[in-house]
Amino acid sequence: MARLKFDIRANQQGGGVICSFTDGKKRTSETWFGAPPDSINHVGPEYLQNRLPNARNERHYTFIKRRFKEEIGKFKP
Repeated sequence: MARLKFDIRANQQGGGVICSFTDGKKRTSETWFGAPPDSINHVGPEYLQNRLPNARNERHYTFIKRRFKEEIGKFKP
């Protein structure tokens, strides 16, 4: 199984955070959150596909939601 990657970094120019997702075929997409939530567990697949077009299946969605929750804690007080 190919390795998935997800990370969050601070957006230095406009505030908020930038989320980056790389799928198993090494395609990367990024999305910006001006006021990021604590979790994205409540969102559906359509929302994730609109934000990160290379997120295409349940494995990707589950991975992104889990990693978002782990990583966003670094940016919340």
